[in-house]
Formats: sequence, C-alpha cells, structure tokens
Amino acid sequence: MKKNLLVAVLFILALGCRKQVDNISLTGQTSNSPLNNIDNISFTKDNGLFISGSSGDKYTLIKTDANLNIEWIKNDYDWGNFVHGSGWGAYSYGIKIVKVFETEDGNYVCFGAISEGGDVIYSSALIIVLNKIGQQIRKYSFDDLTLWNALKTDNGYVLFGTQLIQLDNNFNKVWAKTIYNNSTHFPSAIAATTDGGFAITGSDNYEQVYLEKIDANGNELFTKTYKHNDFPFEEGGFDITQLSDAGFLIVGRTGDATSSPNIINCQMIRTDSNGDTTWTKRFGYSTNSWIEHIVSNSQNELVLQGSIGYPDDSIQKTLLLKINSEGEILNSKITDKFPLIVYSPLNEYIKATGDGSGGIKLSVINADNLFN
Repeated sequence: MKKNLLVAVLFILALGCRKQVDNISLTGQTSNSPLNNIDNISFTKDNGLFISGSSGDKYTLIKTDANLNIEWIKNDYDWGNFVHGSGWGAYSYGIKIVKVFETEDGNYVCFGAISEGGDVIYSSALIIVLNKIGQQIRKYSFDDLTLWNALKTDNGYVLFGTQLIQLDNNFNKVWAKTIYNNSTHFPSAIAATTDGGFAITGSDNYEQVYLEKIDANGNELFTKTYKHNDFPFEEGGFDITQLSDAGFLIVGRTGDATSSPNIINCQMIRTDSNGDTTWTKRFGYSTNSWIEHIVSNSQNELVLQGSIGYPDDSIQKTLLLKINSEGEILNSKITDKFPLIVYSPLNEYIKATGDGSGGIKLSVINADNLFN
C-alpha cells in the first residue's frame, strides 16, 4: 500500500443521518507521509469536517462532506513548512491551527499559533482566510503573542493568549488587554459569557485556581482565587464554561499535600455568576490525574476529558466523565490515551486515535454510545 496521506475513518451509523463509511483514503496530497497529528477538528455548515494537523514537514488542511468523503486536501501553504533545528541554537519553525470558523459566504478563517527562532524562541499569531476550496485569500500576523485559542463574537473575533485582543470583522485591532503575568496569572482557558464578555481561568502563581471576568470592552469586572486549605499547591483551572444559571464550571487539577509523594488530583469548581464558590469536588486515582477539557455541555449534563498519568508514563490513560451541574458523576470510562475528542452538532462525538502505523483514525460515536 502506498504511503499516502491517510486518515482511516470508522463510522458508527447515527440515526440514519449519514451513510456507513469505512477506511476512506485521503488522496490528492503533495506529501507522501501520513497525517501524523491532528490539532483541530471543526464542523462546517454542510455537516462536514474541517481537519487540521501535520503531515511530516507539511501543515495540512482537509475538508470532508457530510458523509466524510474528502472534498479537498491542501498542504502547499507558504506558512506551513516546518523547520526542525539540529543542535543548540539552530533555527526552528512550527505552526498549529487552534481554531477555524466558517463565514457566511463559505470562506474559512483559520487561527494559527507560530513558534520560531534559535537561541530565543518567538511566538506570534497568524490568521489565514481561505476560500471554499482551501485557496488562501488573505493573511494577517500579530507579533509577540502566544496564542492558545480564538473566539467568534458579534462584532469580530477575539485572540486569547498572553494577551486578549478584540478584532473587528476586517481583523483590525479594537482593543488589547494583557492577561498573562509571569509572576501571578497564568491563563489556560476562556469562555464567552451571555452578557457579551469573557471568563478566563488558569493558575494564580501556580498555586491556586483563579477566575477573571472581563466585559465586552476588555475591562476587568472581578478576579477570584479559590483556596480550599491553608497549603494549596499546584492547583490550576484548565477549562471553563458558563452554565444555564450564568454561573461557571471550572475543571482542572489540585495537589494533595497530605500524600507522600505528592499526587495531583482532579478538581471541579462550581461558582455563581459573581464567581463565588457553590461547591468544589476533588477526586483522584493511584497516580497523578487531572481534567483537561469540557467536551460538551448539553441540558446541564457535561462530558469531560482528563488524563491519568503524566505524558512520559508508559501507562498514561484518558479519562472520560459525564457529570450533571451539581458535580455528580453520572458515568465514567478509562481508555487508552488518545489526543482529541470533540462534540458534533449532530449529537455525535468525533474521537481521534492512532491507526497503528503512524497515521490517524477518526471514530464517530453516537452520543448515547460514548460510555459503552
């Protein structure tokens, strides 16, 4: 079998809305190595997928239709050529697409995080606008910004990283606010709020979880930190969402200072709309564990993704949890480690795993079968 760019897709028929699909080969590529990493999966208005990731030394974008047939593959962008430095101080370059939005006219706006340099590594953000068939139309760059995420707002877009930057629909800067402080605040995640503002969580001095509320103009409304004992350590919020009562759920980790050696445990913090604690839940396993992502939030039931064991542990696992808005665990599952799971508007979960040969396999799972 030729070493083509390959994504094997195992599809579970979901309520008859798509046909059964197995082993789709992605052809038409310019690279002869497999897609070896997926950074982002977005959902398009035609119920297809927009997949971004790396294929050897090329950054690759893939568009599928609703039946997961490949419409186009592109990896010939001027910004998509990786450089791997050899030796101390050698120049290197990498990019990762963190978010993709489809516009009303069918174009795609891709937000990328760039890291490059030699002795000193510099970070910047890149915005690429593509047409319906993946051809580049425009490109914008923002220097001295480490980008982690991007949001779509009523009036444009927001860049979330070491700064919070509001852009208009033409990608002009409206306002900017520094949210990273290397002596106190280390932000990790952002959520849009129902009042048009933003909620940010992260770690305060690598010791406590914090919540910062910002209005639509970039003004800070409040900041709260959460101290649950006299000796907090290694606590952090990794993801955040606003719930139906306008309060917040923060998920992340907490340190167990009473254990020897110290172990990191999972933590969930529920607040009201003012950031005051409603409840805190902590639990753990025989080794380090934490919650990384809020995968879905539907009718006050949430699916969370976490990890058990550090990345260099040979037995690292992925933890999936279903909870209600009171923090009660309704279901759970521990599986072999996989990098990404996202929730589809079709009430399905798309899970990315390795295909056993250096490539990527996508599994499409009906929501009712996620914990089977």
